[in-house]
Amino acid sequence: MWQRIQQRYSANRNQWIGIGIVIGLILLNIVPFVIIVLSSFRASGTNLWADFTFQNWVLFVENSGPVILNTFVFATGSAILTTISAGGIAWVIARTDAPFRRLYYFTLFLVFFYPPVVIETVWIRLLGENGLYPALIGINSFNIYSMAGMVIVQSVRLLPIGMILLIPLFKSIDKTLEDAARTSGAGLLQTVRYVTGPLLLPGMAVVFVFAFLITLESFRVPLIIGLPAEIPVLAIEVYQSTNTPPVEYGFAMAQAVFLVGVSLPLLYLYKRLLGRTNQYVTVSGEGFVADNVETGRWKYVYSAVAGIFIVFTVVVPGLFMVYNSLLPYYMPPHIMPLEQIASSFSLDGYRALFDNSELLDAAKNSFLVAFISAFLLTGTGIVIAWVVNKSEIRYKKLIDYLAFFPIGIPAVSLALAMMVLYLRFLDFIPIYGTLAIFLVAFYIKYIPSNVRTMETAVLQVDKSLIEAGSVAGASVSRSIYSLLVPVIFNLTRISWILSFSFIAMEMPIVMMLRSPETPMVSSILYRISNQASSGAETYAFGVCITALFVAVVLLLHSTKYKRFNLFRW
Repeated sequence: MWQRIQQRYSANRNQWIGIGIVIGLILLNIVPFVIIVLSSFRASGTNLWADFTFQNWVLFVENSGPVILNTFVFATGSAILTTISAGGIAWVIARTDAPFRRLYYFTLFLVFFYPPVVIETVWIRLLGENGLYPALIGINSFNIYSMAGMVIVQSVRLLPIGMILLIPLFKSIDKTLEDAARTSGAGLLQTVRYVTGPLLLPGMAVVFVFAFLITLESFRVPLIIGLPAEIPVLAIEVYQSTNTPPVEYGFAMAQAVFLVGVSLPLLYLYKRLLGRTNQYVTVSGEGFVADNVETGRWKYVYSAVAGIFIVFTVVVPGLFMVYNSLLPYYMPPHIMPLEQIASSFSLDGYRALFDNSELLDAAKNSFLVAFISAFLLTGTGIVIAWVVNKSEIRYKKLIDYLAFFPIGIPAVSLALAMMVLYLRFLDFIPIYGTLAIFLVAFYIKYIPSNVRTMETAVLQVDKSLIEAGSVAGASVSRSIYSLLVPVIFNLTRISWILSFSFIAMEMPIVMMLRSPETPMVSSILYRISNQASSGAETYAFGVCITALFVAVVLLLHSTKYKRFNLFRW
């Protein structure tokens, strides 16, 4: 009798927990989308909520054709180049016996830690006028301020994400299938075409759609490279409409809604493709072999090609950032005499950096917001992932879709929605113009990625582990802390690191919601990068930030869970 009462109480409690999660996700993830749609018919000029009108959409249809074309060309080109480069690197790392594969894998993650504005400026100097790379391949110059330049820099930014998506898929392929093809007389290219290729096609499609989706809302590259080149894309047009006189909030709302309207079908396609990848896997059993393919002497060729690619896309930009931080002004290393360059080296940029109180205050704000957001996101990710994959709640699929929904809302659209929501409807909650508005916006934006990361960890744990803790008399919270967290700690810290690094260097939301009272790193970097006298200081900041992120990663990677056991139960 008592056991039945306990079971019914537990079931009811779980249902109420699920209802609470659904309500919270609707308020956070769905309401901003509804607000932005309604505002596209009500905003006018600097008025966020005026009389109902179609004028904003009329202006959008009449004036946005070239911008939409630029946006789709930029997104398509970046997605194609990202898919090809990520596929090649992932194949070398996951499927071949090429040396230095592990080194290549971890080196690629440096791209995540290069700060905004700084790394784009590095690419401008590497590829632009008097650039190092054009000189190395024997051409006079390459016009970095072009669509091609935007596509190249954007695809390098997305390379690690594509690699992360593809490597598990490459690892899941049964080697015996490829061996059978080779034994039957098929060459390497035929094996890839008829055996490996069909298995990888859904995963490659996932990378393409995901890269296209991210590039649609891309802000950094279009702002630093596209805006001076007069190649506008939708994300920058939204920013310009709300920050450049004459301000037109209504026109910006229509542009933002169009971005969401394009992104949501892609989000649906992404989910469908992600589901299909599970239909194209080899079923493991006693005969399953996931070892790398032996490529003979070719392994050195594959390693050299991958290594050269990574050196020029990841390592050299980092070293170039250090190089520029030591110079008072840019000196092309392939043109200027080495003696003159060496005599100009100094630490003045680093001294100026630590004397710049504005930039240091911005760094404190960005790191504080990123630190708090990363903990909130990681904790929520564990809870939602557990509810979706391990609970008996009937509407857990609804929770899954609600949690994933914000990935289809571009950052500039989300920022506009937050502006309207907290200035027009929730003005009694005085968080606009404070760091709290960034916390809310970052939480909404990054909850999908955290849930997906923690889902991988939660699936490794059988719920009987928590049930065993309950039988032993432990509360649910204590069971989760003592039993679940140690098991998933590795992925938890990875999720925290990635969330922290992304949020600390976030640009579009910061540029849209910033205020004089809330300086943040990306907005200050963008402003001071336009000052001729701040070159070395900007690069010095990039070097320090990158070093800090790498140090945090190494510290957390080498730390065991027991060292974080701060609480005694």
